[in-house]
Amino acid sequence: MKKLWKEGTLLTGINYWASDNAVRMWEDFHPEVIDEDFRKLASVGVTMLRVFPLWPVFQPLTAAYSNNGIHEIQWNEKPLPDTPAGRAGVSEQACERFQIFCDLAQKHSLKLMVGLITGHMSFRYFAPAPFQHRNPVTDPTLIKWELRFVKYFVGRFKDHPAIAAWDLGNELDGFESRPESATPDAGYLWMTAIANAARLADPVHPIISGFGGGDKIEGLFPCEEIGEALDLNTVHPYHVFRPKDGPIHTMRPILDGICRCQVSNGLSGIPTFIQEVGSIGYLLCSERTEADFYRALLYAAWSHGCGGVMWWCAFDQGMQDYAPYDWNNIGSDYGFFRADGSEKPVARENVAFRQFISSLPFESLPPHINDGVCIIPRSSKKGEIRNMLNATFCLAKQANLDLTFVHFDQSVPQSHLYLIPSVDHNHGISRHCLMDILQRVKAGATLYISVGKANFRMIKELTGAAFSYREQGGAETVRLGDTALPLTADFRYGTEHTDGAEVLARGEDGRAVYLRHAYGKGYVYFSTVPVEKALAERKTAFRAQEPEYAAWYRVFAERLPSQKVLDTDSAVIRATEHVADEHTRYAVLINYAEKPQSATVTLQAGWRVAKIYGGELQDGTLELNCCAAVLLELKKA
Repeated sequence: MKKLWKEGTLLTGINYWASDNAVRMWEDFHPEVIDEDFRKLASVGVTMLRVFPLWPVFQPLTAAYSNNGIHEIQWNEKPLPDTPAGRAGVSEQACERFQIFCDLAQKHSLKLMVGLITGHMSFRYFAPAPFQHRNPVTDPTLIKWELRFVKYFVGRFKDHPAIAAWDLGNELDGFESRPESATPDAGYLWMTAIANAARLADPVHPIISGFGGGDKIEGLFPCEEIGEALDLNTVHPYHVFRPKDGPIHTMRPILDGICRCQVSNGLSGIPTFIQEVGSIGYLLCSERTEADFYRALLYAAWSHGCGGVMWWCAFDQGMQDYAPYDWNNIGSDYGFFRADGSEKPVARENVAFRQFISSLPFESLPPHINDGVCIIPRSSKKGEIRNMLNATFCLAKQANLDLTFVHFDQSVPQSHLYLIPSVDHNHGISRHCLMDILQRVKAGATLYISVGKANFRMIKELTGAAFSYREQGGAETVRLGDTALPLTADFRYGTEHTDGAEVLARGEDGRAVYLRHAYGKGYVYFSTVPVEKALAERKTAFRAQEPEYAAWYRVFAERLPSQKVLDTDSAVIRATEHVADEHTRYAVLINYAEKPQSATVTLQAGWRVAKIYGGELQDGTLELNCCAAVLLELKKA
């Protein structure tokens, strides 16, 4: 499998437009500015640049029209030259400038991830003049010229030592409805055609999606189908588009990109990395809180095996007075460097992370332990499923569980734990998938199900209870033992009896809302409260001051075979655990909170902390600053 990073390491890169003129850099080309930009970026630990040969500049096609439409594709009233570049509609001047650009990147030991069809940039559509009002993913004429460009351009630059990978183009998954509806079948054909054209010209370098929503289950480019066509997938997790997640430097925004990588890894079957991420301006955060967020994100991506993090963008662009920057208030101040060239705190965090990694006694962090499989149910609301999965991931993290993901219509891997969270669709999970999982439960596995708006089959067999009615739900305080949890459910369910079940939690009126039922050698945990969906809607969820929602998952986590040897008593200082060998493990602990926090660290009998990197542990108590991390080396006696 073609990759850009060694397993257990983290690529730290950046999306690049020139500091002086951004998207106009290829038309108004200043090598001396680019040279200085590259020097600055290399000095703060950047090793990879994602770059964008703007489509209409590199393929500057015009057209001559007859009464029936386009009569001839030209260059400014002249026929295309009868040369390899001319027949592909490609500008030799633009390619000569890209050659200089590549040489400068090589000079500064920077690698290039090249977006091939840069038609979308900061919410503006860029296309050759004849194609301005047509969809580059569905229109066969556009696709023909795109293929010609890709074959020529990739073939010309594939051997340059600065080239690391090709990406299909910037966020072309956004063309789902521009201007005509684009179907997943059309997306599959486009994606496969462009990828295969690039591979035909260059069989060596990996082909990357470049998609903002590479983890989407449905849409123009479903995640499962991306895995058929490409080598690497991408997500672009921007906090600005998720207002319910809370402040940028808290758990949900930090783990959003991590969760999306895990979802894509499971569904697509190919490695997924964070190709774009950023704060997008200083109404949402400050330069300090932006840096706090980035610090925690780097450690989280490294410890969860996400492969890479690439900031948007290298330089602030708010001083540009032309489209898209003139229109776009979020396309402004978000760089590693300010408009005057001075570096921001976020750039210093990149340096600090690289220094920390280089100080460790190993090159690669072993994979983290995964405790269970989250089976993604069918959903009728595309946006809500992502929010619910993020809440599931965070809730599991607080219960000391790490999850992998799979769609219900895919093959489900073997595990001790399966979760089917917040099922809202009556077709949410197929019978054959459920029966397959139940066979594993009979053999000793644990299954957790929570329901939202959906009906569900086999209720007596799953719960050991008989339900008597359903009525409209709402907000209430649910009691799980001594823990009071404010939650919202779509419906309330009455029970005639719970003779075959153990009631774990009750609503305010005493009715059973959370049941445990023995099923063969294993157990089914069934919740009539869609806890994950409720927490996705709760703006303060997963903050330090919140009630102990993780108790909902800890009741079944306690019955699982022991895989991990470390835990903490903090909801926001959470760990991943990495097995080096039978006697050695590493634990990466991160404070996912906006304030300093302390936690008591507990280890299973026979284990001890042998070394500490990046912090101090005093009498079992760990103190971590906001969004800070520490690595513990654990030894078995």
